[in-house]
Amino acid sequence: MAHTSRHTRGLRWLALVAVLVLTGTSVAVAQETELGGKLQTGGQITISADQTVDGDLYASGGRILIEGTVDGDLIAAAGQVTISGDVSGDLMASAGTVDISGDIGGDARVAAGQTRVSGSIGEDLFVASGQTTISDAGEVGEDLVFGSGRMTVNGTVGGDVLGATGDYDRQGTVAGTENVTIREVEAPTTTDRIVDALQRLISLLVVAALFLWLRPRYVEEPTLMLRQRPWASLGVGFVGVIGFGVLVFLVILVAVLLAIGLALVGLNDLVGAIVFAALVAILTLAFLFFLCAVFGAPTWVGMASMGFSLESAARRWTALIIGLVLIVALTSIPVVGGWLGLIVIFFGVGAAILAFRPRRTTPTTVEPTPVSPSSV
Repeated sequence: MAHTSRHTRGLRWLALVAVLVLTGTSVAVAQETELGGKLQTGGQITISADQTVDGDLYASGGRILIEGTVDGDLIAAAGQVTISGDVSGDLMASAGTVDISGDIGGDARVAAGQTRVSGSIGEDLFVASGQTTISDAGEVGEDLVFGSGRMTVNGTVGGDVLGATGDYDRQGTVAGTENVTIREVEAPTTTDRIVDALQRLISLLVVAALFLWLRPRYVEEPTLMLRQRPWASLGVGFVGVIGFGVLVFLVILVAVLLAIGLALVGLNDLVGAIVFAALVAILTLAFLFFLCAVFGAPTWVGMASMGFSLESAARRWTALIIGLVLIVALTSIPVVGGWLGLIVIFFGVGAAILAFRPRRTTPTTVEPTPVSPSSV
């Protein structure tokens, strides 16, 4: 029976790998044939100065460098996007750093950690960035709409400016109106910290009490695991938090590959189902991780830190209340509390993984009862 189960699991993994390989092959073929090279991925993608891409370009990689011409729209996702050439259409970019020193014929929509414009944008610029700079040579043909931690406008804006920022510096020219909201971040007072801690404590108590009342094993088993294997819980939790991000990435990657592969073979009706299933899977994973990290971990670590036994209901409820008060108090300490909260999450996530992981059951063999000759 166990051999058959392992054999079945092996066939399932082999089928999954085969699907991914075939899908990846079809995507590669599509890049070279049907898409005409418009979809490019890699560590570094470069459109050299003497190169022209006819039509739209979809690029994803570690670094994207556009020195030549894209005669259409550019959709780019990378760690760094640098455009020193020309894009005749619109630009959509998501990156750690976006540097535009060339010319964008249409709109530019940018989400980045840091954005710099020293070239020309023919129409609107929509930007969400930690720091955005339009240099002296930078030019936005029409409106500028932004949400940025720091916004510097030393160049020219041909239309209106609308946005919100923590620091706004304009030395350049704005042809239209300016409607900029400057957010002032004030350090929380002691009263604010106490109120926040009380609100968090009440939320944790409500959720934990519901689970302890309705599904006590979800509270008790991770707590006991923390007491029995604390350091294993910490290590597994650290790996588990990283694994959650990797798992979400793999779900997105598989969904994208399958959707492209199905579209190429004409099964368009299944593409929507694949995308919907991926969204449901990601939302489910995110909800479970949020529930475990935000509500479960403080509960389990707080109860495990109480030294007394949890055999009676009164002791469990006492450990729950005192443990949560202790955890909330420690994690509310300025600066140090954030790091303590992260450690609590590692302990809690690891305990949940160890407590609720699937366990292999060893089949019991029933020996036949010997029959004595006298009973025959």
